[in-house]
Amino acid sequence: MQVTLIQLDNYGPWTETLGNDREPRLQVLQSDLYSEIEKRFAEKDGLVFFNRFDEMLAISNGITEEEHEAIKDGVQKKFPVTTSMSIGVAENPFLAQVRASKLLQEVGSAQSPTRRGALASQGTLPLSRSHVQVAHFDIDGVTQSFTDRSSAYETSLHVMTLYVELMRLFKEQDALLFFIGGDNFMGVANGLGIEKIESMLAQSKSRGTRLKCGIGIAKTGRRAAELATMNLDRIRNSDGSKPILSTTDL
Repeated sequence: MQVTLIQLDNYGPWTETLGNDREPRLQVLQSDLYSEIEKRFAEKDGLVFFNRFDEMLAISNGITEEEHEAIKDGVQKKFPVTTSMSIGVAENPFLAQVRASKLLQEVGSAQSPTRRGALASQGTLPLSRSHVQVAHFDIDGVTQSFTDRSSAYETSLHVMTLYVELMRLFKEQDALLFFIGGDNFMGVANGLGIEKIESMLAQSKSRGTRLKCGIGIAKTGRRAAELATMNLDRIRNSDGSKPILSTTDL
């Protein structure tokens, strides 16, 4: 499993130089930056998730150090802030991001004025050894049960509460989970068995929330996510409730 940490350099101190009326500009900058980075990683069959807006995590299986440099340099030409990246490789997603985090911390603090556009890596994972499992979750009936009945804020509270619960369950299994908008979550689930995911679905159902989940396995993050979404669409169309597993030649 290969995970890339993407972190803005010296972002907090830099934002303070923009004056008190900076927030609208920063929100636009963060949105544009995420869009650009997602686009560039997707072109290499990667998949980027925002973490805290000033940093992102990418499933970067199959993307070399040289390609990371090219992505980083291309982004730098379009934005007034620099980004540093680190590449972590491990047997599971959680440990891979831990290793990526430690590598970048060793380069320097996120608020260091001297850290600019660094790339830290102990090597990348050959595509021949690559394996990515993605789980795409969707809350069943959230529009009818919440969006059309409750206030927008109360609906978000329900979705985010479930998100935090699932994040903890995924972390316990050395997997990662991200909110991807609406009532959808996407997990990087290498090593997470079908039985465990079914248990998560059952736990949510017992608390009054029914989840659907499609699963995809492939060599790269983008392809695994595509298969997971395809299987989630199958469940939606058949009104099923169990995850479907789809694989490609590994």
